Amino acid sequence: MRVLMLSLLTTRARAMTTTAQPFVSAIESIAKPTAQTAKAWLQASPSGAYTTARTHAGKVFEWSAHVQRTADSIRQMAPVGDAVDLVDPARLRRRLDGAAGAVVDAYRATHGGEELKLTFLVSWDDDGETTVAAHASPLPPIPSKPVRVETRGAPRANAAAKDSAWVSARAPLEKLQAEAHAPINELLLSDEGKILEGSQTNFYAIVDGKVVTAGEGILMGTVRRLALEVCERERIPVVLEAPDLKDVDRWEGCLISSTSRLLLPVDELYRPAEGAATTRGDLVRAFDTAPGSLAERLRELVAAEVAAHSEAVGGGGGEL
Repeated sequence: MRVLMLSLLTTRARAMTTTAQPFVSAIESIAKPTAQTAKAWLQASPSGAYTTARTHAGKVFEWSAHVQRTADSIRQMAPVGDAVDLVDPARLRRRLDGAAGAVVDAYRATHGGEELKLTFLVSWDDDGETTVAAHASPLPPIPSKPVRVETRGAPRANAAAKDSAWVSARAPLEKLQAEAHAPINELLLSDEGKILEGSQTNFYAIVDGKVVTAGEGILMGTVRRLALEVCERERIPVVLEAPDLKDVDRWEGCLISSTSRLLLPVDELYRPAEGAATTRGDLVRAFDTAPGSLAERLRELVAAEVAAHSEAVGGGGGEL
């Protein structure tokens, strides 16, 4: 069955590959160029547990946390008895290290040494045979101002597990983003007015000098973890509750976080316009994100910690 899974991954990749091949994918430690974006690669692959990481100066940001979260996702997603070996983070890490090294080496041999977005997928068949795959692409730039978000979308069924099926499930939300009159950087998932997270990010409001962010019903992102550590160190109070839109007039700011964005202050918050299914909604609040604001201070503090929270693949002191 494992041979069939490897064949399926290879066949799908070849079917979507063109003569222009700006990216690299790997199955286990065997890498090859591909024209597929990370999103297309995930959609063309068997469903499984995935994670997206970033490189920094030859290391991977929060690599141990990515391994642990992927092991946790496998534990939640795989049927009893399947993929049992890879719920052990130490065993999983050895496999992920191999795929990471292969895909990074192959990318840099062709494209050079820019910082990368690394996507990893662990899938399994009915017999519990597992496949570990990886994808490398350039790390996208931080979005330019103004950063706009809109509340439009319901919570995920199992937010704690990073299931690659979510990449296809969120496609309607991404279509709404593309159809907006002005760029919307992220769509926020809410439940009865309480914002849990974004379609690809964690979300935070600043209320009365406190950082308010959902403590459950969300995916615990690696940048979120760092942001909360920074708040604790700087003695910035944190409230683990979903920010409530009914209190938006009291918000002093809000932020989103993800692998590529790090911690990013939001300039404008929108909600759907009445009777408008696709176009950008109505402006709810504009926020101060200038130097000196708490949102900007938090962004700077998190960005300054990326190097210290990056580690070598393989657990040694060397670089990728």
